[in-house]
Amino acid sequence: MTRSLVGMVAAAALVGTVVLVLGPLSWLVAGEAVSRLAGKEQADAMNAVRQTVLAALGGASALIALGFTVRTYYLSRRGQVTDRFGKAVGQLASEKLEERLGGVHALEHVMAESAVDHTAVIGVLCSFVRARTMRPKDEQGEYVSEDDQELGWTEPAADIDAAMTALARRPRRDEPNRPDLRAAKLVGLSVRSMDFSGPPRLTRMFLTAADLRRADFRGADLRGTIATAADLRHALLHRADLRQASFDAADLRGAYLDGARLAGAMFEGSDLRGVHGLSAAQVAEAYVDAETRFSPELADHPWVQARLADCAAWTKTHPDPWACPPPTRWKSVPEPTSASGPKPAPEPE
Repeated sequence: MTRSLVGMVAAAALVGTVVLVLGPLSWLVAGEAVSRLAGKEQADAMNAVRQTVLAALGGASALIALGFTVRTYYLSRRGQVTDRFGKAVGQLASEKLEERLGGVHALEHVMAESAVDHTAVIGVLCSFVRARTMRPKDEQGEYVSEDDQELGWTEPAADIDAAMTALARRPRRDEPNRPDLRAAKLVGLSVRSMDFSGPPRLTRMFLTAADLRRADFRGADLRGTIATAADLRHALLHRADLRQASFDAADLRGAYLDGARLAGAMFEGSDLRGVHGLSAAQVAEAYVDAETRFSPELADHPWVQARLADCAAWTKTHPDPWACPPPTRWKSVPEPTSASGPKPAPEPE
């Protein structure tokens, strides 16, 4: 009974629409020009108007139907992405390595396909890495600095390595938050440019207090990353882009910095003793202070001494903790006194 009633109402609505379109609506569109005609001329003109109105309504109906189709497709796709995201997150909690690897790769696919889910995927991957690699603390709540003399070929587990690789090749999009890897223990991590189609992107990350001993970041892009108090002993940073990055209070003893770009990098209180490939020309572009520790040959270099003076003077007039003075040029370095020995040859800029 109900279906019959609905059918009757629908039929009545259809008939009413047709009558409205072919009657008042067509006459409204036709206007006075057709109203002044008579006989066959008026009938022919009205038929032409009705055909035009019907064609326009058909086109409008097609556009409306297309809009509903697109909307339905979008909602269906969002539902599929949400479902894939949820399943991938569930896989990360698995006890099986293979399932965790599958979850990491599934999240990377979601991130590549959906800009809307980019930030959420980054957050999940970072939380996954931190939860499984958090550095231990002592009784005072300080992170333990472990001896690295017997590390050998230590490297992160396969699922952690996969997550870091996904983070390093994430799409270039605006990110409202820094990827957070504070205090992660990533000894022996390898994220180097020769394993990627371009420089691996570790930009604007939180690596504060992270254990990155012997990490391989050759050619990586770490611009703007905060690695305060990080342990980077013996890390490979050949040709890495460290501009505007912060390594305040970080331990870089024995690290390799030859060819690294250090313009605007912060090394306040950092330990740079025994760093390989670090030149006075590189130091002259970074921020250093009286607490920064150098190897003897750099500590006594006139260019480094001039840079320390420039940074100290800059700090007095620029309270911004992220501000770094312009590079100290070799020509601005004062001539050493005779007690200091002959002036060394300038290094290339």
